[in-house]
Amino acid sequence: MVPCYNPAEGWSGIILKRIEELNDALPAYELEFIISNDGSTRISRLEIERLLSHPQVTFLDHRLNQGKGASIRKGAARSHGDFIVYTDIDFPFGIEPVVQMVQVFESNPRCQFVYGARNKQYFRQLPVKRRIISFCLKMLNLLILSPRIRDTQAGIKGLRRDSLTDIMETRTNSFVFEIELIRKLVRRKAEIHSVEVAAQPSITFSDFSSKVLWREVVSLTRILLGSRQEEPYFAGEDILEDTVLEEELSSLPAATVI
Repeated sequence: MVPCYNPAEGWSGIILKRIEELNDALPAYELEFIISNDGSTRISRLEIERLLSHPQVTFLDHRLNQGKGASIRKGAARSHGDFIVYTDIDFPFGIEPVVQMVQVFESNPRCQFVYGARNKQYFRQLPVKRRIISFCLKMLNLLILSPRIRDTQAGIKGLRRDSLTDIMETRTNSFVFEIELIRKLVRRKAEIHSVEVAAQPSITFSDFSSKVLWREVVSLTRILLGSRQEEPYFAGEDILEDTVLEEELSSLPAATVI
């Protein structure tokens, strides 16, 4: 499952290439690919059509931009697999961690959650501001989660279907929603594993604006204080209507506007 917001030109080609690679790497599994569009204001209909020509792809178009957490909950709610893996739209770590996560689940029946743990080389490549933020979050993880949790912000995670309720009950919509999710899993003593991930050579690191940073700080503070967050998404929410993109997508197979 891939959350999506204002993707760069050519994004559909990247996803289709990864679909082909994953089908080759996991021939024993029936795979589905869900793209969860989080209210993009800049997205090409041609690229959507290209994706929807593939029988394994479902495109969910959400009218409102709510954030990564909301986008992942909406995508996960429409999934059918025994294992659910989500990653960033540019597949920053390639497909190998996806394959490794499936192998972890198969070889460890009690494992409920697998996260990507970025290696040292990855952190050396980060812009200075993001490196500082990552270090601070790593220290915070030690305090509020567990010394066993080495990383919460790598853009790839996997969960067993048994833990779908945990992700659906999170209330944070921003990037730090995964801290809320992992905290919930740690508290109920779920078995958690990790796989080491490294950045692909083609990855481009973005920087965070002051506005985004402030929003993340507010969300993180709410998680720590246990205060009420945004309402969680549940499948079956009211359908949103009357957008231009909705009218265009309504004629495309496997495209769902919500």
